[in-house]
Amino acid sequence: MGCVRLASDERPGVVYELRVLASWWGRLRGLLATTPDASPVLLARCASVHTVGMGYDLDVALVGEDGEVVARRLAMPPGSFLSHPRARCAMERPARDGPWPAVGERLWIVSASPSAAGQR
Repeated sequence: MGCVRLASDERPGVVYELRVLASWWGRLRGLLATTPDASPVLLARCASVHTVGMGYDLDVALVGEDGEVVARRLAMPPGSFLSHPRARCAMERPARDGPWPAVGERLWIVSASPSAAGQR
């Protein structure tokens, strides 16, 4: 499991730091069985997110192949579902105050650990 740092021109000075979950099991689990103080995650190769079994609300952003945020839902309650046909990855965090990417915002990679790209 690696880490990635993302930024956008729309929010100068804001950097999103996320743990990358790229395995099938990691993506399926996401933030399930974590606490509301869990670190944000990036689910690679993911076009939809569900909150079935979650114990708290999530902030979710679905990101397309070109880095554009194509869907966003703040405080997504347990038992919900969000998808978008153009989504290629999903950002999740426990719902909280603070910056979160908006629809139309274009994200770019500031840095990534080698394991975030599947390298060892």
